Amino acid sequence: MSEEGDREPKRLIYEMRRRVQAARNQFWSEGVEGHLSNQTHLELAKATLQYHDVLYEFRSSNAIDESDWPDISPLRARVGRRIEREVDSAGRGRGKTTKTVPAVTEIPVEHIVELTEELDDLAKKLGFGAAERSVTEHNDIEHDDLAALLEARGQDEALEKIPGGG
Repeated sequence: MSEEGDREPKRLIYEMRRRVQAARNQFWSEGVEGHLSNQTHLELAKATLQYHDVLYEFRSSNAIDESDWPDISPLRARVGRRIEREVDSAGRGRGKTTKTVPAVTEIPVEHIVELTEELDDLAKKLGFGAAERSVTEHNDIEHDDLAALLEARGQDEALEKIPGGG
């Protein structure tokens, strides 16, 4: 396989992650203002389905288990379907009317956001996440290390104040 071919899945996944993050950013932005648009709800649903689809190629990876995959079946089952929903009529005092909307809007948007976060976890397990900073095995500082450091800096007075020091 060519090196270019090896990079294509990675590029697709990172592009999808950016798209999902943009949709979540819109969700948080609108949510803070107290109004969530249908467009944002739909964009999150589309991005979730497509993100899952891009990651699906790696379903047989040894790095993941079947339980790592979020259950998107309720979302997938609504693709291509529409439902009728009661909405307020335009104008004051006009009551309610029925409107046909995409069935994916039956899934609470908060649940869709959770699915995207679970897909992020899955992508990370597959190696498509930000690299974590390595941690040293031993982060504790020994008293002798501190004493040597203070002594080297000429701070003998500080050393005397340390319990067990000097």
